[in-house]
Amino acid sequence: MDPVLYEAFDRLLTDISTPQVVREIEAGGSVQNLWQQVIESGFADAMISEKSGGAGLEMGEAFSLFFLCGRHALPIPLAQTMVARRMCALNGVDVPDGTVAIAPMPVSSAPDTIDCRNVPFGKIAQWVLVSHAGPSDAQKDMLLPVSDAIRTDTGVVGSLQAHLCWKNAPPSGVVFNNTAPWLEIAATVTAAMMAGAMDAVLQTTVRYAGEREQFGRPIGKFQAVQQQLSVLAELASASRIAAELGCRQTYAGAPNTLAAAVAKARASEAAGTVVSIAHGVHAAMGITAEYDLQLYTRRLIEWRTDYGSAGYWNRRVGDAVLSSDAPTTLEFMLPTFFSEHQD
Repeated sequence: MDPVLYEAFDRLLTDISTPQVVREIEAGGSVQNLWQQVIESGFADAMISEKSGGAGLEMGEAFSLFFLCGRHALPIPLAQTMVARRMCALNGVDVPDGTVAIAPMPVSSAPDTIDCRNVPFGKIAQWVLVSHAGPSDAQKDMLLPVSDAIRTDTGVVGSLQAHLCWKNAPPSGVVFNNTAPWLEIAATVTAAMMAGAMDAVLQTTVRYAGEREQFGRPIGKFQAVQQQLSVLAELASASRIAAELGCRQTYAGAPNTLAAAVAKARASEAAGTVVSIAHGVHAAMGITAEYDLQLYTRRLIEWRTDYGSAGYWNRRVGDAVLSSDAPTTLEFMLPTFFSEHQD
């Protein structure tokens, strides 16, 4: 990505997604002012073609934007909205006003009812993109207004998830002509956001270890703490690499399924250990609501199961390896994940 674009987005989120703003929205405050500032910046249309007024970014180029959404704990689904607005433009559909969340798949449904459980950002989103099997079992991708849904809080403190249920298909909903693999897309975007949150956790933990003194010196000078910090750094770096690979292996909006699987599995596997080490180094300070660490660690714990857990995606990768004719895992990986090694 152009470093100028990256730095501009980083500065924007530093200014508008402050810990105070995040806490206010998690407590039920309005997202309107935050969303308006994002719209005025133009970043919501970053993935729409330049001809349609956007920046024309592909998923690989937008990775850094997704990463920064996680690094700043942005309390609106901007990354998801970017890819949804791109789909609207590709389908010739008017881009809706407001934020767009992506419902996890599969979506359970009864006749004339669409029921989406644990929708990430469902508590504050204005639209939800749903991949839904109709009466003929044909997949339909729909954009549904949350205002027409029954919205139920999950009961988790600070969570922006919600359960959403439409008793009838809302007349103001939009049905796309083309379908897309939204589970893989959402998993890849979430992996990138998780990598950003892990980077924030790493920086916060390293800084704290350098400031907190015990026995007359910073705890970061103790070998045991240094070893834990090195593990945290390794996991954060590996998650970022895997997530960027997942985004860069997306062509014309369709991700490489196995690259998406590796991205989400790697981030979800790492999240638990990253959170554990960070809170261990911080000790009692790390569990206080007033301290910013929990703004990231809570998200990591929640995001690790969104759009498929590590176990789900690892099974997808394992099945592909076992059914492949490649004699070694390396020979399976190279053409699968790196186009220059394809025949």
